[in-house]
Amino acid sequence: MRFAERPVSSTWEPVAYGDEPNRFVWAWFKPPGALSGVSVQIPPEAFRGARDPHPLSLRNLAHALGVDPRQVVAASVYGVPFEGQQGANPVWDYLITPPGPGFDPTISLFVLPDVAALHPAAAPVASPSAAAPSGSTPLERFSRMEAAWNSSLQIEQQLAGVAKQLTTMVTRINSLNRDLSTEEFRSADQQDKREWQEARRWLRDIATRLARILKDHTIGITSAAGRRTDYETIYKQFVTPRRTCEGLEQTERDFEMYRKSLETLLNNMIAVHGTAVQDGERRAQQVLIRISAKVRNSRAKR
Repeated sequence: MRFAERPVSSTWEPVAYGDEPNRFVWAWFKPPGALSGVSVQIPPEAFRGARDPHPLSLRNLAHALGVDPRQVVAASVYGVPFEGQQGANPVWDYLITPPGPGFDPTISLFVLPDVAALHPAAAPVASPSAAAPSGSTPLERFSRMEAAWNSSLQIEQQLAGVAKQLTTMVTRINSLNRDLSTEEFRSADQQDKREWQEARRWLRDIATRLARILKDHTIGITSAAGRRTDYETIYKQFVTPRRTCEGLEQTERDFEMYRKSLETLLNNMIAVHGTAVQDGERRAQQVLIRISAKVRNSRAKR
């Protein structure tokens, strides 16, 4: 069953995965707060002794759920988000491993709404041009604006979720950016100390980028300053009641531009989170783990 045809789940439901009998994942379609998404949890036994020719990869998992990877704007694996890139992101084909201790076991896919299915009048016309034809009727324009606005609302929900993850990441980054303890400083060699100073430089740089992207979300295009309130007012006053107004063609372009701006912001926020994990948190932890091992060796020799 295609994702667009799936009803909203009321609880976790099993979804068959692969060719082995009794092999399944738990899925929650269109959960509250992400009505264009699906959340998945993989039973521990799915990672053991499976001889299925279709390995546990995000791409194969999406197909089992009826989701086209090309329609996924973003995804999250065990709390780490990444961009969908229309199915081109290499992460789609990585093998899914069991979550580590303390990690959220949930995998989430955020799917762009199926505009053609929900609003037939908004489906692309038979034309090589992606732009709306100049002869579009007001009703057709209203349908496209409604589809763009509903898609924007879904992306706004995804933005709020990623913003929470970025806020948590800021706390983790700031807690890592510290001086070495007396014992750590004494046990570390000069190379360790240089690498720790370099790691702290990365942490400071990433903290600045996190603060900047969070500011873009808080007071940027989704705020009143970004005309978000204006779009909502226009939607309620003109789009919902299908009341014509002056400049309808430009208004349609504005709604689509707002949707694309939200997509760009979401992709940027996901990219910054990935950089924070890879170049900030992991880099710092690797140095601290190495120094901690030397601290333990020093204690053992006493």
